[in-house]
Amino acid sequence: MKITIEVPDPPTPELVAALADLMARIGPDASVATDDEWTVDRAVKLLRDTNARTTLLLEAAIEGDGFADGQAFREKYGDNALRGPSQSITKAIKRGAEQGHWSASIAQVLKPTTPDKEGWSKTGGYYLAEGLIPVFREAIRRMRATGVLGPPGYDGLTDGGAES
Repeated sequence: MKITIEVPDPPTPELVAALADLMARIGPDASVATDDEWTVDRAVKLLRDTNARTTLLLEAAIEGDGFADGQAFREKYGDNALRGPSQSITKAIKRGAEQGHWSASIAQVLKPTTPDKEGWSKTGGYYLAEGLIPVFREAIRRMRATGVLGPPGYDGLTDGGAES
């Protein structure tokens, strides 16, 4: 028999704990499938928990049809522009899962390119996970419409533009 339980999104931590306890008592015959898809509402929550530079990186990936070119991003916003945004997203995803906004198994939003050499090197860019262009485009549009985000290209710096 298959039983489906739907709970509010996000579920309360108590509900999650109770369901996890129930599944543990049932044992290996039980399985859990969680809703781990990105939605516009989830993307808005994620963006609210990051910074303006992170939004710029996501916008670059959207404008690049799913790819944010690292060299072009650094040229526009400074050599250190890619230090932090992907980590900001990773930490915000973890916090969102801990707060019950989404499953801990939700997909990472950005994936860095791998360097052509061994050891440390600057990433060549970031790929936006498949299917997320329209989700994050709409999330950014909604946040701009409500005044939560500045205009396109705004990075939160006092001059409103690139680092010197």
